[in-house]
Amino acid sequence: MTTAFILLALALIITFAGPTLLFICVGYADYMLERRRHLLALKHAVRRRSDEH
Repeated sequence: MTTAFILLALALIITFAGPTLLFICVGYADYMLERRRHLLALKHAVRRRSDEH
């Protein structure tokens, strides 16, 4: 469901707004995914460190 929504949104962006806005959206999505990945890694490291003590 979410994937279909994302693909539909990207198709609408490409059709109506052009490639510039698409690059902005993809860049923002990539930034959010990287931020989420970093926070998960940090959370895992904190949990692992607290298990050691």
